[in-house]
Amino acid sequence: MTVINQPMLKFDTGAVTVEQMAQEVLRRLKERSNGAKPKPEPGLRPREIKVPIGVSVRHVHLCPEHVEVLFGPGHSLQVYHELYQKGYYAAREQVMVVGHKRCLEKVRVLGPPRPASQVELAQSEAVAIGLKLPVASNGTEPQTQPVTLVGPEGIITLPGGQGGGAFLARRHIHISDKTAAEWGVQHGHTLRLRIDGPRAVEFDDILVRVKAGWFTEVHLDTDEGNACLVQTGQLGTIILP
Repeated sequence: MTVINQPMLKFDTGAVTVEQMAQEVLRRLKERSNGAKPKPEPGLRPREIKVPIGVSVRHVHLCPEHVEVLFGPGHSLQVYHELYQKGYYAAREQVMVVGHKRCLEKVRVLGPPRPASQVELAQSEAVAIGLKLPVASNGTEPQTQPVTLVGPEGIITLPGGQGGGAFLARRHIHISDKTAAEWGVQHGHTLRLRIDGPRAVEFDDILVRVKAGWFTEVHLDTDEGNACLVQTGQLGTIILP
């Protein structure tokens, strides 16, 4: 016998007979078999919340050791301008990212330094310089690829994987622990994002990142931003289940 898992049906048992309940179950099963979506029950509609969007251009994160190799012994990153999240900044330092076909010059370093170095590019940029890159959440995931960086004082080659590498950044949203509790989500969950406008689009798989004190902001790369004509500072709509 085949068992079909159905959501629990809610009835006011004081007003609905057993026969009516059975008829409602049969109706919903018929809708599902015909490919129709059952009508949402009251109170179960998704919540929609407006959030700011940041379009993240290509950039590099460096560990302290690599900062010194690329820019000289004892060198510390210098703040160029503060980023949206408190304590994070675009540094004055820039490097060259070397691909198999050509190079990307003046790629900005972001601070503060991290435990491992990584390079984040958009797909169009990776293709242009001859790199085939995976989508990843950080530079130490196994699928990240080797890449060479050139600074004014030295050269490093990131090995990929746990040693740090290049990748296409997975789209994500930064939220605080308080916001996560209000939304009923946790670090690592995924959400949907709708962007309205002349090229309206809905993105799935927005990775949730949670840290105390973070301001709410969605991060897309330049290819994703260009696809829907969105710029940093515009608002999108997060769709909560």
